[in-house]
Amino acid sequence: MIMTRRKLFAMVVPALALVTFGCGGGSSTPATPAGGTLTRMVTGDTYTFNLKGYSKFPTGGFSYSGTAVLGITDNETLGSKTGLIKLTATTNMTMNGEPGSSVSDTWYSYDANGNVLEVANKDSEDPIFEQTTPFIFLPGAYAVGQGGSYTKTNADDTTSNVTWEVHEKSVVTVPAGKFETFVVKVIDTQSDGVVTKTEYYVAPQLGYPVKLEVKITGPGGVSQSDEGVLKSYTAAPRG
Repeated sequence: MIMTRRKLFAMVVPALALVTFGCGGGSSTPATPAGGTLTRMVTGDTYTFNLKGYSKFPTGGFSYSGTAVLGITDNETLGSKTGLIKLTATTNMTMNGEPGSSVSDTWYSYDANGNVLEVANKDSEDPIFEQTTPFIFLPGAYAVGQGGSYTKTNADDTTSNVTWEVHEKSVVTVPAGKFETFVVKVIDTQSDGVVTKTEYYVAPQLGYPVKLEVKITGPGGVSQSDEGVLKSYTAAPRG
């Protein structure tokens, strides 16, 4: 199925190895770490995004706009898993003129190479869904041309074949400022025919994308298009 509002914002939320940086939100360009190494997220990091999008289906459609505030806590425990990063996304938006809000949580871990792995997620009204095998959300280091593939299970009992590639470097300007980014292209093909194409504009020094573009198509002519751009960010002190 095409994602609901809650599913969308759980997705505009995915993150990342150890550089000190200060508070952001200005127009200056933070220095990109050598080799595109991703900064690890810690408690107190926050990212605020402006969001907009629309969905079309045979009987109609909807559009939305709003904001999502992503807050980080580290050293979290989930069942037998410890040392996790928890990202909580609080969204407020207007959909076809009607206000709404939601909260979602996503848990991540880091492997030995600094890759960010998605461990579990929970939308507002749903139970926690844990991945049998955590999958790469974002790589820990960046070089144009690198990529990979994997298979994952989804909360709706479908499976996905996923490919990803660091496509190019790109300087982008968003409300939070101007950033040198690596563009990661991800194609997620679900077993029910839904295809999601996502472009993450990752600023390694922030440990998170500064821009996301999502295009979704499904059986019966349904489609969805979404965009998130970084409005502001706060980096917690590094020791």
